[in-house]
Amino acid sequence: MKCRLLLVLAIGLYGCQYAESEEKRVYQVGFKTIRISDKTRKYEPDVDSTNALYYRPIDIDIWYPTQDSLSGSLIAFGDYLRLFEQRANFYTASNTADGLAGKFAKMLSDGFNCSDSTRLLNLSTQTYKNAEAIQGDFPVILYLASYNGMGYENYPLFETLVRNGFVVVAVNSIGRSPGDMTMKKEDVMEQVNDAMATVQYLEKESNIRFTNAAIMGYSWGGLTGVLVANKLPDVKCIVSLEGSEFHHYGYAKEEDADFEGIRNSPDFEKMFLKSPYLRFESSPVNQKPSKDSVNNFLSKISKDYLILKVDSAEHGDFSAYPSIVKVSGNCKNAQLYQTITKLTTAYLEEHLQAKTDFNKVLEGELMSKRVRKK
Repeated sequence: MKCRLLLVLAIGLYGCQYAESEEKRVYQVGFKTIRISDKTRKYEPDVDSTNALYYRPIDIDIWYPTQDSLSGSLIAFGDYLRLFEQRANFYTASNTADGLAGKFAKMLSDGFNCSDSTRLLNLSTQTYKNAEAIQGDFPVILYLASYNGMGYENYPLFETLVRNGFVVVAVNSIGRSPGDMTMKKEDVMEQVNDAMATVQYLEKESNIRFTNAAIMGYSWGGLTGVLVANKLPDVKCIVSLEGSEFHHYGYAKEEDADFEGIRNSPDFEKMFLKSPYLRFESSPVNQKPSKDSVNNFLSKISKDYLILKVDSAEHGDFSAYPSIVKVSGNCKNAQLYQTITKLTTAYLEEHLQAKTDFNKVLEGELMSKRVRKK
């Protein structure tokens, strides 16, 4: 995981049966991280087997419902960025990532011409680190991060989901040693296998169960997410935040060749998803014409799917970065992220909590022309 990652970043438990009073409950948000080693895979084979990097390390990030926020410490956005910095150093056994948190914050604020690195780093979240978790049967969202990204890229969405009674488990995008994700099939499968190892570990070592679970992924994580969904038998639905499973050909020959390697792999060729599927896509004001063609991923899913184009959205708007920069600097902020959050939450509530508000929420967003069906 090298410093160049900075540039890339810019761009259930058991089936839930809630009583009526429990359905209306709003929780506070806790966060914790767990580091495990997958001893079925080597990460850095040129070191001694006692070295922490010999076996594949996996950092699991979990957002969960809590009642007692005072049992944890309030997280600032800078804490998430420093977590990335620490991990980058760990995965490379170096200190090359020192200072990345501040550099990334400055690049974000400069890129959106809003705020500054200090205000962005100090921006308070609504999440409490290591707060005491509520013991209960909560549905689970398994989130696959974008290309070289980490789960906190969508932490405000996770906060909304947790407040409404979900647990979010995030799988970061880390390739083979030294940690850089690439479009090569081998690196893609590292994130997929990290997800499967995460599920196996949590099923065994925690009270989190994936019998009432959904898969969600952003960008490259959308592609790895559908590969994971095909391996888990109890996935209730899939949410793709403009995932790369719909590959657009013609922009880069090497990327096209890499995607063909993935598409022709047994995991992709044999894939057929029976779970309901919701996909969001961008709809930029100045839409550029396609260079070539788009992979027909619809042939891999059942008829229960919905694709929504978000008005004026760019690809980056499916992460929280544009929104939180503008919040930290009190700049004009379009409601794109709120629209995505509202629809995603209602969709997941319908499929994992047996609520029935999604069509009503969708109709309101369609009437307002904030989204349209594709």
